[in-house]
Amino acid sequence: MSNQIELIKEKLQEADYVLVGCGFDLEKNLTNLEEQYYEPVSKMGITSKETLAEKVQEKEAVEWIDAILKSWYQKNHTLPVYQQLYETIKEKNYFILSMNTSQYLLQAGFDEKKIVMPCGNEGLFQCSKSCTHKIEENESYVADFVKRLPEILPELQMGRSIQEYMPLCETCKERLTFNVRSQVETYVEEGYLPQWQAYMQWIARTLNRKLVLLELDVNFTLPSLIRWPFEKNAYINNKALLVRVNKTFPQLSEEIHGKGVPVPMSAEEFLELVNK
Repeated sequence: MSNQIELIKEKLQEADYVLVGCGFDLEKNLTNLEEQYYEPVSKMGITSKETLAEKVQEKEAVEWIDAILKSWYQKNHTLPVYQQLYETIKEKNYFILSMNTSQYLLQAGFDEKKIVMPCGNEGLFQCSKSCTHKIEENESYVADFVKRLPEILPELQMGRSIQEYMPLCETCKERLTFNVRSQVETYVEEGYLPQWQAYMQWIARTLNRKLVLLELDVNFTLPSLIRWPFEKNAYINNKALLVRVNKTFPQLSEEIHGKGVPVPMSAEEFLELVNK
């Protein structure tokens, strides 16, 4: 494996372009962060979703407060794996295609114009009924809501509904919700489409150029988004190398034999080795 790591480091150094695919599994083990999410209300004896539910009986309130606290945390922190990735590609002409919807990637120092998140972005709100294609940033709402939580929580315990504190669509007056594909009946794609166009223009320029396709912890959920297109790009570009980093599914298709390197380890383990 050490020889393969050295080869990958050499190819990354030589690359004209680096395309990174970030899979869901990059962020699958975040349960140990719950206490940090709840730091703004810890003085009230609330340190987890479970203790929140003990004090607030309304299920909708618990779900909304939990989501907002996570969003608040993500806007102020990143993850070690993204810090390692930044160090790996910061000097390269890169683009990042992420299946994740959190804000962690956006806090790691990357140029946001070089990131596309087609599954959604928790930093954006859309109408929950999708009556309009309008989207809006939610940073100011999240910051204000978290600041007011010590006042809001007692009012909820006295019977007020969480809906009185939720943001509303200016058009239909239904509540706003996160612009995330999995959380809405009709996903408003305007949140990512401009960046998707930028990605398409960028990838068109990589043909017959030295391209490293760095696939990190991508499983078989939505393979048409990263796994299959990355293999196709490796197949048609004679100067491309696909690096598939996946502890469980590192296998490469026969069509790209000799044009890819399977790396059977987690993305975090791999990036630590690459940065040594």
